[in-house]
Amino acid sequence: MKSILLTSTALVAFAGAAAADGHATPGITFSGEAELGYTSDDGVNDPALNEGFFWDASVDVTMTAALDNGLVATATFGFNVAENSLGDTVTTGDYVLSLAGDNASLSFGDLDPVAEDRFGDVDGGTTRGFFDQDAHFDVVGFESMLVGEATVAGFTAAASWGVDSGDGLLLAETDDIDAMQLHVAGTVSIVDLELAYQQEFGGFDAVFGVAASATFAGADITVSYVDDNDESSTGISVAYPFGPVTVAAYYSVNDVAEDNYGLDLDYAANGIAVNVFVDVDGGEAGADDVTEYGIEGSYDVGNGLTVFAGYITDDAVENDLVYAAAEYDLGGGAELLFSYADDGDETANLTDDEVGDPEYNEGLTVAVSFEF
Repeated sequence: MKSILLTSTALVAFAGAAAADGHATPGITFSGEAELGYTSDDGVNDPALNEGFFWDASVDVTMTAALDNGLVATATFGFNVAENSLGDTVTTGDYVLSLAGDNASLSFGDLDPVAEDRFGDVDGGTTRGFFDQDAHFDVVGFESMLVGEATVAGFTAAASWGVDSGDGLLLAETDDIDAMQLHVAGTVSIVDLELAYQQEFGGFDAVFGVAASATFAGADITVSYVDDNDESSTGISVAYPFGPVTVAAYYSVNDVAEDNYGLDLDYAANGIAVNVFVDVDGGEAGADDVTEYGIEGSYDVGNGLTVFAGYITDDAVENDLVYAAAEYDLGGGAELLFSYADDGDETANLTDDEVGDPEYNEGLTVAVSFEF
């Protein structure tokens, strides 16, 4: 009850303080997706997906109302229609309620915590970092997020809190509304600045981060610092274009773990996109460094056909990850997919059954999908 009253009070206060001139067409809109396919996956990498046909369908709903004070109220949610069935008990999810004006908004529901979602730190840091939605919802046990955002004088500030209705089970020692994260971003002269903060909660120390990025002589440069009280990481990344090729590199100095670094080459022209990368994870406690490298690419053949391929490996495991696919745009929101993917791992993997950057299913897959 405590969190419900707090949320209601915040919504009412926001409505009185952030009236704007924006308008929206009231009503309810629907959109949906449906897919039918066949896979040769034997269920090793995803025990829920066995060899044979699979299908699913879902519907997304958006309800919008323009209020008298100029605010726009929006509620969104989705529900599953079928999943390898011809229709079962409907389950809903992804509920979000929001009030928005020209320069501010307040939202409640299935949302990401703002620091983890928005902070642009350099790759290679080994701090605990900011907790993501899974940590808030699944690990700690919050049932929703409360997110507020406002833009003043060119700076956008956002805050989020985990919220428990009192019916759930919080697995860490937290209050009904807790786990605050803050994120502030803006531009001073030619420098984009970011500040991020996560309060101490559930026995975990506070986390602080700061980042700055700018473009000098055509080079995009980002510097970031993150401190979780147990370890800090300072990273720098530089990206520079040479015609259709962009070269990017990063280096992260970690005060407890070894330093990490990497190099990317991206090419994009004439319907061809290729990414070649190398990442080096410094070994700790005398362990050898782990080097991961790979190449991924796509080619837009034309007439709606795009082909994809990739190869990724690292010297910590013996298996290589490979995939190849073709996606054909049938028009009107319909798409045909042919893909083959193999991560080389014959053991069950309950957390990551999708292979490659486009995330294809293990094995051979043929599927057609529709958007409505």
